[in-house]
Amino acid sequence: LPDNYEVVDSSLDDIKRALFPSFTIEHIRGLDSNTTLARDQYGVAYLPGFVGLNNLSSTDYLNVTLHALAHVPPLRNFFLVPSNYKNSKSNLVKAFGEVMRRLWSSENFKSAVSPHEFLQAVSIASNKKFHVGKQAECIDFMAWLLNSLHIGLGGSRKRAGTSIIHKTFQGMVHVKTSIRVKKKSPSALTAAVVLQAEESMGDKAVDVEDMTLEEKQNRTLALMGYDGKKPVSMHSLHDEWEISESDVHYLHLQLDIPRTPLFKDSQGGNIIPQISLFSVMSKFDGETFTDVVKAGKLSRKQYKLTTLPPYLILHLARFTKNNFFVEKNPTIVNFPIKNLELKDYVSSFDWDKLCKYDLISNICHDSPPGQGKEGQMDPLQGGSYRVHVQNRATEQWYEIQDLHVQETMPQLIGLSESYIMIFRRKDL
Repeated sequence: LPDNYEVVDSSLDDIKRALFPSFTIEHIRGLDSNTTLARDQYGVAYLPGFVGLNNLSSTDYLNVTLHALAHVPPLRNFFLVPSNYKNSKSNLVKAFGEVMRRLWSSENFKSAVSPHEFLQAVSIASNKKFHVGKQAECIDFMAWLLNSLHIGLGGSRKRAGTSIIHKTFQGMVHVKTSIRVKKKSPSALTAAVVLQAEESMGDKAVDVEDMTLEEKQNRTLALMGYDGKKPVSMHSLHDEWEISESDVHYLHLQLDIPRTPLFKDSQGGNIIPQISLFSVMSKFDGETFTDVVKAGKLSRKQYKLTTLPPYLILHLARFTKNNFFVEKNPTIVNFPIKNLELKDYVSSFDWDKLCKYDLISNICHDSPPGQGKEGQMDPLQGGSYRVHVQNRATEQWYEIQDLHVQETMPQLIGLSESYIMIFRRKDL
């Protein structure tokens, strides 16, 4: 065929619809109530929005992120209409919108979608930080993707709510930071301090010049009423805490999981503990201290949620890295599928329904076989991701891992090693 020559033929319409799927406003409104199966060119039935994605060599983290975000209605509805971002110059934004439309299209030639074009845009935009054949942490990719889409849509780094990303996921947390600052070193206990203390106690004058540093410290402790029964550090007498408070915007909340037990069980295997989500959420109760060491300085932080977003992303920090290897915490975190109550972690709220959330998607990470044994492999490189998403029309849960899509029970979701959870506010 000659270049740039359009062939107008009704027999090619199905190819056009497959390559460039389009959605009307009525069609978009009915996506969450759709129960009708579509069929591809081979007669295989599939449910739009719940289709497999090709794994292009260690890109399962990208696939589960796409599925999780594709089931956030405001985000999905925005990107299904290309006119919403027609003025954007970002190729990443356009590629993301294209893969969203293919995921939800009922006109696909095959019941699986290949995200290779989106992956190419990701690789270029991230300077190959996220690339084919290179495994990555899912939360790193999701955080980068949300921020990149926000900027690509013309969003501001300083002003809140300037894009669909911030309107959907952004909340605010109040942070109270206490930083330990050394006031004076023990050597600063000068003769004048001891003399002043002696005079206030009415004691006889002593020859301070002949006293050693240790004698000065002991004398000062004695004058302060120290009885000698408990050890006291002179540093504690001269350290103070500088307290600062600020309100910080967030797109996701990181929850720290307690370290696993050091000892093995009676059968010789590793103990896999279980913990409640509310236990790790105590980080945001405004009272619990979180110690942070940065640039050699110790700071203690207290967090209290100020506002909750319409869609809340929770990240369970399972991976810890150092210069030698990556460790994974396999602790099972139990959480409710429906009616997650968060009012105890919010400083102010109007109605109970504004603090209740239902789960809409759950990303979990499966450890490689033989984890915990001698010569174990890197859990991040050897493991794999899968995602649970719900069909809102039938309330049926599906488990998707690359090309494999199958129904699952909600009871099994809580038994998985959940990594990222997205919750929808109850009133939406």
